[in-house]
Amino acid sequence: MSKNQGSVPNKRQCIRYPAHRSSILKRKNDRFYTTIVNFSESGIGFLSGQPLETNEQVELIFEVDIEGKNIDYHLPLKIVRVKEDHDGFEYCMGALVNEVTPEYTLLLAKLEEMHKNLNPQAITDDSI
Repeated sequence: MSKNQGSVPNKRQCIRYPAHRSSILKRKNDRFYTTIVNFSESGIGFLSGQPLETNEQVELIFEVDIEGKNIDYHLPLKIVRVKEDHDGFEYCMGALVNEVTPEYTLLLAKLEEMHKNLNPQAITDDSI
């Protein structure tokens, strides 16, 4: 079940949790560095120096420490949004997670807990 952002009109139906996480994007035989900027129940926002095509299938690889245990993520994604950043050097990407795994669900639960304790306004950030 998605967590709605309240009565604010928005096409996004899930809360997005801001992040700054290094990651590697795998596209066919290519790999390049990216930076994850937000997580949600249905997708991930990230920055890339390489433009991608909408509907392109890729894999995002990253690691997160949850309660002292490193969890490796290899998430298959479908690119749904590509927008050149204001500086012209990066692209803001939006991607849907093809399969929400139990590990990804655990990550979202931890992010929700952390953001509730830090700043309730942060979880409704709409910058990307």
